[in-house]
Formats: sequence, structure tokens, C-alpha cells
Amino acid sequence: MPERINSSLLITNDFPPTVSGIGTVFYNLFRLQTKESFSILCPQDRGYENFDKKDNMSVIRVRIPSGESIISKVIKTLSNLIYIFIFAIRPKVKKLHCGQILSNGIAGFLCKKILKIPYVLWVYGSETIRFGNSGYLSFIMKKILSSAELIIVNSSFTQEEYIRFGADKEKLIKITPGVDTVLFRPTDKSAKLMKQYNLYGKTVLLTVARLDERKGQDMIIETLYLLKKEYSNIVYVIVGKGREEKRLRKMVHDRGLQDSVIFAGYVPDEDIPDYYNLCDIFVLPNRETENASLKGDYEGFGTVFLEANACGKPVIGGMSGGVRDAIEQGITGLLVNPRSIEEVKEAVKSLICDPQRRHQMGIAGRLRAERDFDWKIIAKQLENIL
Repeated sequence: MPERINSSLLITNDFPPTVSGIGTVFYNLFRLQTKESFSILCPQDRGYENFDKKDNMSVIRVRIPSGESIISKVIKTLSNLIYIFIFAIRPKVKKLHCGQILSNGIAGFLCKKILKIPYVLWVYGSETIRFGNSGYLSFIMKKILSSAELIIVNSSFTQEEYIRFGADKEKLIKITPGVDTVLFRPTDKSAKLMKQYNLYGKTVLLTVARLDERKGQDMIIETLYLLKKEYSNIVYVIVGKGREEKRLRKMVHDRGLQDSVIFAGYVPDEDIPDYYNLCDIFVLPNRETENASLKGDYEGFGTVFLEANACGKPVIGGMSGGVRDAIEQGITGLLVNPRSIEEVKEAVKSLICDPQRRHQMGIAGRLRAERDFDWKIIAKQLENIL
């Protein structure tokens, strides 16, 4: 536990080494700020000791449950309340940044009422859809939103969601995720991976994402099945683990695609760029979740599209959620109806048939990543509100 507690305190349930898009955003935004201006309160996770040695940031690690059961979430919220009050009561803390609207937002709201400490709220999209149908949770969220000094959204779509929910649009600030254009850059295809997966002479489709319903890997498997007779050299590489793996593997087996679909599983962050550079087309037809437990969940932005673009690859994404901020339609990639197998198939086919267009989209994506989404550019937006 560090000795220094700085003027701004970020409270988040997601921070590396936890694998999380939210955690990646916080790490990259805050590592580029003046180190003496903030501290980060976050959970312990396996490997955190080695991770925290990388940067000279004031990171406070506490024991908070990581489960997703109702009991775990209740304990998580109560734990956050206790820890936040322990550290927020320090005289030096002048502002809180609450990384989640409910568990941390409740603590921020109470700290403001009791300790008079203002707070900034970070939101990512779909929270009002997933929790807004509960009158009790809706009431709490609106109280948290109305008392926040600022509300940071990750996309135009999320901004529109919160305006509809009644948030004061004057408080809303958009800070999108970014990309490390040094780590993610065009390179030669890894000879090791080409040999490992027998990809020589193949057209490679790639998805990097959790194996969840809203990521749409099933639509690419179906697309592959429809295109395989016409394009026998297509291979689909799936990077990631998740709850949908069993169903996706069954789809592959039932369609006889065992030689054309590769489940690469978990890949360490430092190796991910090699996988992007392995592919010809990055595709993730994201959509809203229909599963009852996560109904209405959608892609708040889609950082993976930026990462693939930064590696010079064309991308295909679903016309759902905040992905329209991540993909410049027809320039860096294609947006499709993620529930139309015909539209997904035609988008994939159009890029398979046109290598020159793929190349042009990849170049445009790389330029856009460097110009608009490099973390150094995005981090500057945080400086004045930290």
C-alpha cells in the first residue's frame, strides 16, 4: 500500500492485470497523467504485485469479490463503501472518479453528501437498459447522475442513452477509448503462428473478444459455412474465452468446419498484435444481447476495431451500440446489420474479393488511429478534469 494519497482518487472494479476493456482504458488514460495528481483504488488480482511495479503510479490494492452473483455484487458494493470512506476521508483527497455507476457511484454519492467531496462518474453504455427497468435501481442511478460533477461517456451512442435517461447533457463529456499505436502497428505475419495454425495460402478472418453472445462469433461461423464452397481457403481464427465456447464449438462441429475454425483461446496482451497482423480481415458483428440475464447489453465502443485498424487491417462491425464511433463507414471498415446473415456474408465476401480495397481501408484505419485515437491524444482530454 503506497504512502501517498493524491488529490484525485479513481475508484474502479476494473484495473490491470484484470482483463477488461474498462481496466485497459483507465490504465492508459491515467498512466499518461502527472503521477502526483491521482491515486487509484482497485481490487487485488492475480499478478498485481508485478504489474504495479511497471509504472510509478499510486495504486491502492484492496480485497473485493470478483464474482458476478447477486451476493458477490452486494458484498462488492459494501466493500467499496468501506474502503472508499477509509481513503476519501484523508484531507488531501479533493475529488473522486467513480469507475462504475452503481457500486462505486453509490459510494461517490454518499461521500459527496457526508464529506462534501465532488465526484466524476464514468459510464459505458447499456447500464440504463439493463438496470433501468427496476424502479429502485433507476431511482438510485438518477440520484447518482444528478449529483455528479461530470459524467464521462465512451461514445456518442452512450451519450444519447444517458440523455434519454434524463442526465443533464451539460454534464456529459465524451472520452472515447484509444489505442497504443506503437504496440499495435503493421508488421509481417508471424512465421511461428503461420506454421502453428497452417495458414500459408489462406485468407484469414479474425475475431478478438470474449466468447459472449453480443460479440457475434456465431454469425461468422455461419458466414464461413455459406462461403466455404466458393472460397475454400478461408480460415477463421477466434481469440478469447467465454461462456459461449461450448455452443460455438458445437456449431463448428455440426457444420463440418473443424479444419476451418481455430479456437486460439486466451492470448496474452503482448501477443495480441501478432494475431491482428496474422489476419486479412478483422470481423466482429456485435449486437445487443437477448439472453435474459444480460438483456440489452451492447458494445459501448469497440476498442478492438481501433487495434485492428492500427495494425493496418480492414474491419467489419455490427451497426449496434457505440461502434459507429470506432469504425468510419466505408473508409476504415464496414458496418453491417449484425442479425442479417446475408449482410454479414456480403460484407465479408466483398472484402475477400477486393484485396486493393482491404489495403486502402487498412491504410485509412492506421492513419485515423494515429491522428485521432492515440492514447497520448485521448489522455489530454482528461487533464483538465482530473
